[in-house]
Amino acid sequence: QAGQLTAQERLDASGNASRALPGKVIDVAAGEFYFQAPDTIQAGLITFQLRQMGLIRRRVMTGGVARDSGAAEHGDPTRGFHMLWIVRLDSGRTAADFHRAVQAREPHKWARNLGGPGFALPPRTTNATLVLKPGNYVLTCFVGAAREDRSRYHLLNGMFKALTVVPARSAPAATPKPDIVMRLTGDGALELSQQVTAGRRLIRVENGSAKAYEFQIRRVLPGRTTAEALAWQPRDNPTMTRPFDPWGGLSDVPAGESMLTTVTFEPGDYVVGSSMRAAFTVLPVRR
Repeated sequence: QAGQLTAQERLDASGNASRALPGKVIDVAAGEFYFQAPDTIQAGLITFQLRQMGLIRRRVMTGGVARDSGAAEHGDPTRGFHMLWIVRLDSGRTAADFHRAVQAREPHKWARNLGGPGFALPPRTTNATLVLKPGNYVLTCFVGAAREDRSRYHLLNGMFKALTVVPARSAPAATPKPDIVMRLTGDGALELSQQVTAGRRLIRVENGSAKAYEFQIRRVLPGRTTAEALAWQPRDNPTMTRPFDPWGGLSDVPAGESMLTTVTFEPGDYVVGSSMRAAFTVLPVRR
């Protein structure tokens, strides 16, 4: 299912890039509609590294489709757009229970969404670092959950995988101190602890609001402006090419909590924030 990796992707997956990520790195491949990941891992500080291996990767690598429509297929603009959510289940619950509850639209307070890595245009990867305790979890993709047409809901298309976390056999790694703190406030503003310079940066994203929100980092394309990037909306796709590349981010940061992500910034202009709140901030990155 995953297809053939490029030489650089093989190096990254084998640890070349992941050595600079905190804790134990778990490589997760995503495609239509599956996750490839270990069945069991040890508890502790974990970084989930998400790799797009489906139709959007194939199209980007062959150069056969515009970036704006790379995830679209069968009339669904987000069919090939995958993110990762880690969901912790109460004792005695299973991934099959979780799938059945969502399918039946039943309450499932016994499942807690922890968030996870968001989307980046391949061959880039995204990542999220968090501490996992022993227990049962589900790796899933909630893309399409808000649509009336539930045939577009990735989870209901089978995009979920059980994950068992067992007690660690050694002392877990300590949570590292971030280089930068980015805080989403209750009124939608984004506060930065300091300016960002080019290079690999560990970011702690804090959600100071009462609701879970995704977090996106978008790099403004050469020849385009930050004003265009701030104004762009998905509905603009038919008439306006996207003025940025998805550079990284998180699928969700739970309300009142925080999550770590490692991002390599190149010099240029970015916009960062949450599309769910239509609240983005311009982030110039210099050497």
